Amino acid sequence: MMTQRQRQTEANTMNLLFHYGALGDFILTLPLIRRLTGPITLLTTWQRGAVAGRMIDGITPMDIQMWEFMRLHSEGGPTSVSPAVGELFETADNIISLVSSGKDDWAINVARLSPQAKCIYIDPRPAEDFTNHITNWHAQQAQQQGLDLAPPKQPDTYANPDGPIVIHPGSGSPTKCWPAKRFEELIDKLMKNGRAVLPLLGETEVEHWPADRLERWRDQLGARILESIDQLHATLLDASAFIGNDSGPTHLAAQMGLPTVAFFGPTNPTMWAPVGPAVTILAPPAPAEMNWLDVQTVTDACP
Repeated sequence: MMTQRQRQTEANTMNLLFHYGALGDFILTLPLIRRLTGPITLLTTWQRGAVAGRMIDGITPMDIQMWEFMRLHSEGGPTSVSPAVGELFETADNIISLVSSGKDDWAINVARLSPQAKCIYIDPRPAEDFTNHITNWHAQQAQQQGLDLAPPKQPDTYANPDGPIVIHPGSGSPTKCWPAKRFEELIDKLMKNGRAVLPLLGETEVEHWPADRLERWRDQLGARILESIDQLHATLLDASAFIGNDSGPTHLAAQMGLPTVAFFGPTNPTMWAPVGPAVTILAPPAPAEMNWLDVQTVTDACP
């Protein structure tokens, strides 16, 4: 049994966590962040850090794109740092990095700035023979390097019962996207069933969709075009549920506790499924193109 002194020590443990990658990969680190004990300074892009801070207590966000942090990747690193950044490294107990191999200039520079800290290096991409969920891969690496983790924690279920079903048809990879025409059929079917629906479009859809499809979604389906994760988070706070592909917004909805229906095809949900208390996965028995999924199956799965 943990003594009061041990609990106090853990509560005062200072953690720095560095992440700089795709939105979906970032959201999939949140289960690990929830298991850290003590305050967490989260170094990632500013808006992602701010959103994570609104979702998880104890997070202080900092912008990883600051010059002092970007210079950590260079030979010799920053020759001097500001007092605030210097104190950050001098008081750190744990430095958890998803941006370094532990054998590069970044690791050398961080060891110089923070010689007292325990440095944990996590490869964000799983080994070829790893067959479990990606969050277990993160935790396994951290624990093998001596980082103590609390038991896994799920976010609370959340939904606005008066809000719309938010639907996002995109993904960072076109092969992960359910056909846009089937999304349109789904929206039409849900609306005819009396459900309020709010389609969302992001930068990828605006840049790559044909102009006529973009116009149809915006003008006829009432799609909202979002420009930031901050806008996405605010929109999801008003939603009753979320439907989407294997994508960053889907992972965010799940981690917010929103009832989420996630579509899979070529990727493996055993490893990449969104993590949350109310997630429904629609996936084929074996990897397949996204046209495997029919509209009625999705309609039946809607919360």
